[in-house]
Amino acid sequence: MTRLLVWGLVVVLAAIAFLHLYWGLGGVWPGRDEASLVDKVIGAPPGTPIPPLWACGLVAVCLGIAAMSALHVSGVARVRLPKLLAWMPGAAFWFSAFVFLARGLSTYFSPLALSSKGTAFYELDRLIYAPLCLALGATFFVIWLLRIKQR
Repeated sequence: MTRLLVWGLVVVLAAIAFLHLYWGLGGVWPGRDEASLVDKVIGAPPGTPIPPLWACGLVAVCLGIAAMSALHVSGVARVRLPKLLAWMPGAAFWFSAFVFLARGLSTYFSPLALSSKGTAFYELDRLIYAPLCLALGATFFVIWLLRIKQR
């Protein structure tokens, strides 16, 4: 059960990471062009450019680190680290859990989320992006609980 959950999380995080790289390299799906992409995935005013490759790449790397931390903490795949750095996968794991939960909750509770009202992003955020973030954050917690239970 734990392995299936962890690998499901890894696959979803990898897909989201590759999507960010795709956007950084100039891809426009799910939009038709750059303007419609910005409207659907950023919710910024018309004329706002897509973030540059380095920014999209940074998000992809962070998602990869989150996936690797889940593999490590769950015990599905361990990373051998020097004793001095042994705390890093656990820290990345919990940081990822809290970031996803905060991102998901902010859609419903932060006044900043209202700044995108009237954009396609506003609706997609409430229907897809925020629930996905909440599910990802909760999955990190469930993996941890299952890990504790297996000890």
